Amino acid sequence: MRKAYDTILQSEVPAKLAAQNGGLEPYRYECACCGEEVILAAANSTSMVPHFRHRSGNNDVECENYLGQYGAISIDSRSRKSNLERVEFYFEKSNKTFSIGIRFSDDEINFYEKHNVGFELRSSVTEQAFFTLPINRTYFAPDFPTLIPLYKFSYCYFFSNTLNGIKRPHELFKASNKPTFFKILGNDSNYKAKLVRSTTLYTNVPYFVAFHIQYLTVRNDLFIEEIQVDDTFTFETMGREFLGKILTIKEKTARANALVSSWGYKLEASQSLTLLWPPAIMTDDTTVIFSDYAFLYSSFELQARGNINVHSEDIIKVTKGVSKISINAITKIFRKDTEMILIKDKLNSPVLDAITVTESHANTYIVPDNSSYFLFNRLGVKPLSTGQTVFLTPKSEIRCYSSSYLISRIIPCLQGELTGESLLVDILAHYKRTEVFEASAFSSYNLSDTASLYLNECEASGLINSVAKQFIEEGRL
Repeated sequence: MRKAYDTILQSEVPAKLAAQNGGLEPYRYECACCGEEVILAAANSTSMVPHFRHRSGNNDVECENYLGQYGAISIDSRSRKSNLERVEFYFEKSNKTFSIGIRFSDDEINFYEKHNVGFELRSSVTEQAFFTLPINRTYFAPDFPTLIPLYKFSYCYFFSNTLNGIKRPHELFKASNKPTFFKILGNDSNYKAKLVRSTTLYTNVPYFVAFHIQYLTVRNDLFIEEIQVDDTFTFETMGREFLGKILTIKEKTARANALVSSWGYKLEASQSLTLLWPPAIMTDDTTVIFSDYAFLYSSFELQARGNINVHSEDIIKVTKGVSKISINAITKIFRKDTEMILIKDKLNSPVLDAITVTESHANTYIVPDNSSYFLFNRLGVKPLSTGQTVFLTPKSEIRCYSSSYLISRIIPCLQGELTGESLLVDILAHYKRTEVFEASAFSSYNLSDTASLYLNECEASGLINSVAKQFIEEGRL
């Protein structure tokens, strides 16, 4: 099978491009004919071309012989053949709980609501659902994840809906003595982190890592110098104790490879993907923009229907690493460790409250541990760390962001204007240049008391401060 439906990009994807972009996530690809799950085969083979095939147990002769032509599936999610759930697992730092995120399109919500379909969650395939939720607009917004906290522990959860009853297993936690990795979203201290579904970790990517305390055999001294640990904490949820760590694997070495491999992962160098323009609103892992096009920086080539769900004519390469893309209603980019969801206009976005930006003054500021702080000055923009002391100078300011929203500004204290004797003292303290004093040069000036007293001192010494002279001549002293 040359191509399949990619449930992440929500478009048809050729097997060759799927292999290049690391598409090995479970339940990612579906057959274009029957909607059953297919897997990417021969991705790294030197004797066979990459292709999709049905899993053992859901084979269909007609589907296995299907080759199809491009255009059989559109890039619109309404062309999906199946009605299976798209779910992700999350960890939320604010309440230290694990949750599932379920996302449906506008058409899917309409269909499920019309047929009174409900979502079901189980901790084993044979038990009754311990959580159910109607799929309607009361609980779901189109193309935005609805987060459901998990209060019952299981290594694997089973998702289904009342329309088809298919129970699909989704593994959350690794084996009891191995860590589970989540990729941190955004830069906030109260972050969300999304489960790494693949078996690949990447360098220079911040991860939240969960360990089962009752089975913990990993000690701090096992974390080698290639791994930077930024935070360690314990928490309890679902009746279990966990150890949480925030860490970044700084470089790929033989020692780092060996440690990551012992955890059941492999290590690769990271990719990068950045929205350059336009300004956007971030909601969890979704970016809402108000433009028909966007400029992106990527360390990899954007491939139409390979790692981005737009047509080739919608991608214009501006310069090395920078591309201009035309935005569909929902534009998705996904390659290895990089992922971006762009939604155009605000019609499908949740109602947002106006945020009041507060303003305060300080000459010295110690960065607290809430939200994200950046220093803006004539040199550009610099991220600030918790506990860092910053000395604010004229034309500089600190901006505080929460979930990518500007919430406060810290600017230098206003300096009062010096006058009279205070101004003269400041001039004499900071400007040392003097010249010969000539009393006749000031005979026609209407002098202030401060200027008269100073000129008497100058007459006695025979010298006058050059800046003070200029200020007296201009009537400013």
